[in-house]
Amino acid sequence: MNTIRLLSDLLINQIAAGEVVQRPASVVKELLDNAIDAGSKNIKIVIKDAGKQFIQVIDDGIGMSEVDARMCFEKHTTSKIANTDDLSKIQTMGFRGEAMASIAAVAQVEMETRLHQASIGVLIAIEGSKIKKQEAVATSPGTKVSVKNLFYNVPARRNFLKSNPVEFKHILEEVQHAALARTEIGWKLYHNDTEIYNLSPEKLSHRIVHLFGESYKKQLIPCKETTDIVTIEGYIGKPEQAKKTRGEQFLFVNQRFIRSPFLNHAIKNTYDRLLPVDNFPFYTIYLTIDPKWVDINVHPTKTEIKFQDERALYAILQAAIKKSLATHHVVDSLDFDQDTNFSLLRFTNPVQINNHPTHSEKERTYTQFKVDHSTLSSTPSKNWQNLFTDHKDNSTTRTLDQTVGTLQHQHGVGTAVQLYTNYIIVQVQSGALLIDQQAAHERVLYDKFLAHFQNKSGASQQLLMPEHLVVNPIDYMVLLENEAILRSLGFVIDPFGESTIIIHGCPAELSHHSPKQLLEGLIEQLKWNNSKHKLETSECCIRTLAKKASLPHGTKLNGIEIDALLAQLFSSSNTMYAPDGKKICVMLSKDSLANLLK
Repeated sequence: MNTIRLLSDLLINQIAAGEVVQRPASVVKELLDNAIDAGSKNIKIVIKDAGKQFIQVIDDGIGMSEVDARMCFEKHTTSKIANTDDLSKIQTMGFRGEAMASIAAVAQVEMETRLHQASIGVLIAIEGSKIKKQEAVATSPGTKVSVKNLFYNVPARRNFLKSNPVEFKHILEEVQHAALARTEIGWKLYHNDTEIYNLSPEKLSHRIVHLFGESYKKQLIPCKETTDIVTIEGYIGKPEQAKKTRGEQFLFVNQRFIRSPFLNHAIKNTYDRLLPVDNFPFYTIYLTIDPKWVDINVHPTKTEIKFQDERALYAILQAAIKKSLATHHVVDSLDFDQDTNFSLLRFTNPVQINNHPTHSEKERTYTQFKVDHSTLSSTPSKNWQNLFTDHKDNSTTRTLDQTVGTLQHQHGVGTAVQLYTNYIIVQVQSGALLIDQQAAHERVLYDKFLAHFQNKSGASQQLLMPEHLVVNPIDYMVLLENEAILRSLGFVIDPFGESTIIIHGCPAELSHHSPKQLLEGLIEQLKWNNSKHKLETSECCIRTLAKKASLPHGTKLNGIEIDALLAQLFSSSNTMYAPDGKKICVMLSKDSLANLLK
C-alpha cells in the first residue's frame, strides 16, 4: 500500500505559514516589506483587536495590474528576483514569494490595488487560499491589503496567541523597525481607532525622538565611519541611560532590520567598562555594505543574515563605537557597587539623618522604621543578651539559623552599632551578628508591599500637583497592562491621550522619590523581567519597589532607627535573605573571632 502522497496547495501554504506567519506582527511585517518595496512615500497601518480581528496596510506605491494582483497570491511568485544570480545582490525587503500565499492560507484577505497610470483598479477577496471574488473597483493608486480573522481556520494556532497588549507590543516593534529603517517614508499607525503614530518624513534623530520620547534628545551620540568594506552611521546612547532590556537596540544592514548576536557583542563589549552587568545601551546603527558580501537567505523571516568577513566587520564596528564615545568624552562614571539584579534609578531625595537629631527630627526620621506590632510575634520582649546562651555540645556555637529563629520570637532589641554606615553589628553571648542594613530594610519593605498587594491596601501619598509622564507606545502598553497591580501597591495613575500617564499618587513609603522615575524604573524592570527572569508580574513590582525604597549604602542611622529596623527584621518572613537571594546577616562565633588573632 502506498503511503507517500502529494499535499494539497492549502496544506502546503498552511505549513509555510507556520514559518512565515507566527502571530499578527508577522503579517504586519510582511505587508510593510511589500509596501516599502513598492516605492511608497506614505504607509498607513490600521489594527483592531491587536491584529487578531483586523490588519490593514495602505500604501501609495506603484500598485499592481490585474494579472499581478492575482499572481501574488500563488506560492513562490515574486517580482523581486528572476534567477540564481539575483540572490547574491538582493536590494529589496522581500524576495521569497511566500508571504501573500501564506497569509491567505490562514486568514480572510481582501486586496485593492491600482497602477498610477490606470483609471481603475482591481479587488480580490481570497479565503483559505481560494479566490472568492475578483472585480474592478474604483480605488486610489497604490495597494490596500486587509487581513481579517487571522488563524480562523487553524484554531489551535489562534489559541497560542498571547493577550492583546502583548501581541500589540510585537506589532509596535515591527512598525518601529520599519519606521527607523525608512525615515524618508511617512508612517501612520492606528489601533482600535486610536492614533498611535503619525510620523512625517524626517531625519533620523527626529525619528528616534518621535518614536521613543523627548528624553532621547539628551542621550544621542552620533556614530559615523566609512571604510572600503562598510559604511557605518547612526546613533548610540550615553552609558548613564542604559537599561536592563535589549528592546531599544537596532541594527540595520542595507536598511533591513537584523538580529545579530555577533554584532551586538561588538557594541556591548565596547561599553563593558562603562556599564554595570546586565545593562544594555541604546543604539540605532546602519551598516551599508555591498550585497554580495552578505547572505540574507538564511531564515524565513529574513532577520538573520551571514557576513562573508565577520571578523573585519566586528573590528570596524567596535572601532567606530569607541571613536564616538571618546569624541564625546564618555568615561567610566557609573557606580559598579549597585545591585544589578533589581537596581533602579538613583534616589532623587534620600532621607537625610543627622548625627544628633532633635526630638522632632527623631520623630520624623523614625517614621519609616516604626514597628507595626500587629505583624510581630506575641512573645514577650527580652533583653538582647538574654536571647543567647552558650550551647555546649558537639558544636561549639549556636548556628545562625538557631540564632535567627530565637530572634524571630522577640520584640525588643538591645544595643547595636553601625559600622561604616553600611552594616549593623550586634554583640551576643555566642559571638557577633553582622547585618547588611540595606538588605535588611529591603526585606522589611518587601513584606510590607507584599501585604499591601495581597490585601489590596497599599497606602497612597497624593501629589499636591499631578505629574505627567510621557512614554513611548510600548511602555504605555506595559503600564496599562499592569495598572491593577500598581494601584494595589499605592500608585494612582490614569491614561491621558495616546502616550501620556497622569500620576495622582504614589506609595506612601516612596513619597521621598520622584514618581516619574519610579514608574520609568518599573517599566524597565517589567520588560527586563519578561525577557529574563519570568517572575510573576506582581512579584517583580514588589521586589523593585522594595529595592527602590530601601536605605542606600552610606546612610547613617541613630540608635532609635537601628533598634526599629532590627525589630522589624527579626519579625519578618525571612531574616536571613533579601528577596533577590542576597544574604542579610552572618554570625561570627567567638571561636572564629579568637582564631583571627592567633
